[in-house]
Amino acid sequence: MKQEHFIQAANRRLRVQQIGHIQANAPTLVFLHGGIDSIEMWRDFPEQVHQATGLCVIVYERWGHGQSEPLTEFREYDTRAEEAGEPLLDLFKHFGLTNVILVGHSYGGVISLVAASLHTEVVCAVVSIVPQMLIHDQCLAGAQEAKEAFENGDLRKKLFKFHGEGLDILFYDWINRVNSEAYQAEDCTQYLQQISCPVLQIFGKEDGFGYLPNLDLSKKHIPSQLSVKVVPDAGHYVHLDAKETVVNEVKEFCLTL
Repeated sequence: MKQEHFIQAANRRLRVQQIGHIQANAPTLVFLHGGIDSIEMWRDFPEQVHQATGLCVIVYERWGHGQSEPLTEFREYDTRAEEAGEPLLDLFKHFGLTNVILVGHSYGGVISLVAASLHTEVVCAVVSIVPQMLIHDQCLAGAQEAKEAFENGDLRKKLFKFHGEGLDILFYDWINRVNSEAYQAEDCTQYLQQISCPVLQIFGKEDGFGYLPNLDLSKKHIPSQLSVKVVPDAGHYVHLDAKETVVNEVKEFCLTL
């Protein structure tokens, strides 16, 4: 059963979908989408994870994304720690969550790792899919390709159906931060070093944004149990390219907790 809510988190109106019932004696999976994504862009991956694990799934859209409250101005700073802080804490409080597994993709994958270091009493595990902590050369090249596709290809048309009139400010808010020196200088090491819960990282071997620098950073700085799955013939949206494989990895990881 899927329910849709709008909640107030960090004084912003955010759209949330809930799949299944929250169970007092079991963790809840909270999904965090990528940098220019929305709830619908997960497709049926959250439902598949719910069916495989039997756990309640909560998927939400951050400020500026999808049907959540739109951005009104560009943010000239690294928003990852901010997004991992008050908005998530308010979401946890709204649903009464005390035992959470975060499932994040790309930008959301980084936020999930940062959140694990900030909310240690609530977050019991993290599934971080192609997290982009480091803005390295291949990542910058991938972002430039996205910008070219947005301005001269069909990417804007594809994204517009998910974000509507708020799309342009959302897209350039993301691309400007990726290209900023301040953002590139922050690799989130200070947060990785404070993670105490188990972490599963999943990468697509053919990710156009690259994955090895972020995998190496994670291995070096995450002190807790770190499991890694690199999926061949899969790209940045590895959970869609190899959905069955990734769903099974998430299921098996949850069984170990």
